[in-house]
Formats: sequence, C-alpha cells, structure tokens
Amino acid sequence: MQQYKKEFIMFLLKTGALKIGGDFSLKSKRISPWFVNVGDFNEGESTKVLGEFYADSILNSGVSFDLLYGIPEKGNALAVATAIAMAKKGKNTGWFFTRKVAKEYGEATNLSQAERIKALVVGMAPKNNQSVIQLDDVFTAGDAKYQAREVLQSIGDFNLPLLAIAVDRQEVGVDGKSAIEEYEAKTGTRVVSIVNALDVLDFLIENIPLKTPNGEIKKEDIERMMNYLRTYGTKSVKKMLRKTEQKIIETERSIIPACDVPTIEEFEKIVKETAKIKEIGGYKIGFQLSLKYGLGKIVETARKYTKKPIIYDHQKAGTDIPDTGKNFAEVCKEAGVDAVIFFPQSGPETERAWIYHAIDKGLKVIVGGRMTHPAYAVSEGGFITDEGALEIYRIAAQEGVNNFVVPGNKPEIIKQIKEVIEAEGVTPIFYAPGFVAQGGKIEDAAKVAGNSWHAIVGRGIYQATDIKAAALEHTSQLS
Repeated sequence: MQQYKKEFIMFLLKTGALKIGGDFSLKSKRISPWFVNVGDFNEGESTKVLGEFYADSILNSGVSFDLLYGIPEKGNALAVATAIAMAKKGKNTGWFFTRKVAKEYGEATNLSQAERIKALVVGMAPKNNQSVIQLDDVFTAGDAKYQAREVLQSIGDFNLPLLAIAVDRQEVGVDGKSAIEEYEAKTGTRVVSIVNALDVLDFLIENIPLKTPNGEIKKEDIERMMNYLRTYGTKSVKKMLRKTEQKIIETERSIIPACDVPTIEEFEKIVKETAKIKEIGGYKIGFQLSLKYGLGKIVETARKYTKKPIIYDHQKAGTDIPDTGKNFAEVCKEAGVDAVIFFPQSGPETERAWIYHAIDKGLKVIVGGRMTHPAYAVSEGGFITDEGALEIYRIAAQEGVNNFVVPGNKPEIIKQIKEVIEAEGVTPIFYAPGFVAQGGKIEDAAKVAGNSWHAIVGRGIYQATDIKAAALEHTSQLS
C-alpha cells in the first residue's frame, strides 16, 4: 500500500471520521459495522490535509488534466482545497464548481457558451477540449455524478477522464451490481479513491489492536467488517475474502429429525431416543415449539442429551424487511441455536441483510428457494417464478453460503439448483425435506444431490410407534 494511503487511513482514524465497530445506518438503509464521514472535515486544518490526500490520489493516477471540478455540494470545497494542495506540489491548476439550481442549466442552453458559463460557473471558466477532473466525497448510487455530467455537457465540450472520491466502500447495490463499475462502463470516466474498503481492512489487520478516539479496534471488529464485505462487497472483494465454507453437520450424510411436535415432552422424547445414533446429524425445530415454550427452553432441553446442531426453521424466515434480520439473529444467538434456515422471498436486499446479520452473530446459514408442496413455483401453478427461486440460491452462493434447502421429493429441481450453485464456484451441502408423507424417496434424492446432503424427516420419525427404530430405518437408506 502506498504511504499516502496509510497516512490517510490514520488521518481518518485520528479525526474520528472512520468508525470501526458498532452498527451504523447508511443512506442505503444497510446496517454496517464500519462508517466514514468525510463531512466531518469542516475547518481549516482538516480540510487542508484532506486536499493534500486528494492531490496525491489524482497525481498518482497518471491522468493529465487542466482543471478541477467540484461536484455540488460537498465537492465545492474539495476542489478548492485540492487545487491549493497541488500548487504546493508544483502543479498550479484552476478549479471551478457549478451552481446547483435544479434544471435551470437546461434553460441556459439557449444562451451562448460564454453566457451559460457565466450563469452557472463559480471559479475558473472551463474551455472546450480541456480535461476536467471531477471531485466528490463518496460514491453511492451515483445520481449526483450523472447529474453533474449533464451540467458540464450543457456548458461545453470537455474531456472527463477521472472522478476522484475519498473512500470507495466497494459495495454492490440492491441489484447486485457495483454502481462505480457501472458508471465507468457507461461514461468512460475512471473512478479513483484515496483508499478503498480493502485498503482499510489491510491496514487494520496489520495494526490491531489500535486505539482511536472512537475506542479500541479489536480483532472481532475486523472480523465483522470482513463478514460485511463478504456479503455486500463487489465480485473482486468477495474473491479476495472468500469465506471458509460453513460445515453444520460433521458427517457427509445424515438424517435430521424435523421436530414439528406440539409439546416439549414429545420433543424431548425424540432427542432422547435418537441422540446416540451416529447418523442423526442434528435437530430441526420450528415456530410451534418456540412460540409455545420459548426458543431458549427448547435448546436447553435438547442440550440435556446431545451437542448436535440445533437448526431453527421459522417457516419461513427472511420474508420481512432487511432491518429485521438483525433482531432475528440476536434472538436466535441468545437462545443458543447453531444454524438458521431462510427462505428470503422478500427480495435480494432482504436476503443479503439476513445472511449478513446471522453470520455476524456467529450463526450458520441454510438458504432455500424451492419448496416440496405442489403449486409453489409458477411452472407448478404457484406464485414464485422458477427463475426467481433459482436467483435466491444464486445470490446466497455469491454471499458465500454453501448450505441449502432443496425439495427432496423433486430430484429434477435439485439437479437444477445444484448446477446454479456450482456455477458460482460453491460446492453445495443440501438439506432435503419431502420424504415419506410427501412422497419423496431418500435414494432418489441421493442420486442427484452429490456427496454431501442431509435428509430432513418429520412425520416418518415423530409419528412412529418406535421412534428409535424409525430413525434407524431412515438412516439405513443414506448409502
């Protein structure tokens, strides 16, 4: 990392503009464990230093230019500060910004170029064919940047080779795309930042524990930032931070009893009679027991007999707004649950948020998109499009999830899902309900599921007269 980048990160930390740890609400409504507020620099000394870092970033880009342009409003002061800093480094360049008057620049197009410039420009008047560097503090959706281009194009014919910002968070938007990469592709303008998220992460890793005005930065704070970037980061970031795959069940194949029984006594009997069976991989519990007795009480009951994973299936979690994923994860973690099942049908932003918050709390995540019953997907006469359901799996795989729920009674669907997940570079571990009462056969699912999969069996075990014998019968089919 270049020295000026390290110095800039230290500058952000010392001034309190860079905050690590805690939960910060972004403009995007995401809850982030790290936050940068360049707007905190509103006095002489910090603005002077900020201008010097912008100057270093632009000069190190190797791009030749004639003028600096500040994108309204925050870019106005940045252009002035950067021009002063460049003069000290031996490059005397002009600066300007435009008055931010909504759409009046459109009316100004009827004027001559000189009159348009006089009406809109503050600072040195730009000339046709000059190369103009644009400056702003951050890049979110990019709306202000596109509008600024329109304004510039209304007053002349300029080259716009570079847009300089302070910090690139290296995140994707709701659509899963990088707003910066899209801007570069659409406009031909390169975006440079003084530092990006990976720069910040690398610096913190090399320097922890680190004391700042906002408190001491510890290893767990960095791990939370890494989890966030693994979820919301661009493709290049995720490639750099590829998450170690989560293994919930120790064995490659197992039977997981779905404990959808009405009383805690019946649940306790299931666990007691099956806990010592090696091929029983864990226990899936649902909302019926948790609402009646409390999730913590159910986990506590199971722990009298086994340390095997407790998987909570809220039937179906992840169908709410993104924000509630944090609350859900906190409740599950406090109760002692090991893993959670999501069917995030509320869209990609909810899916990313619930996955992030669960992982952030140390929970393991299983994601499903197709269900066992008829008339679920559009092709079956249901509401959810087939491609939409596959997209749930695709996004989860992109976020580093490798555990998935698939319909055990629909082998052809399992095959489709497997292909989608593997195309994202992930080797899936499947959890398949839909046997016995719903007509699926464990041996049929085994043919397409691959080496690592777990059959979820409900009524075939808990309705049996001899629970242990029924469990042994199902485990015998795994091979």
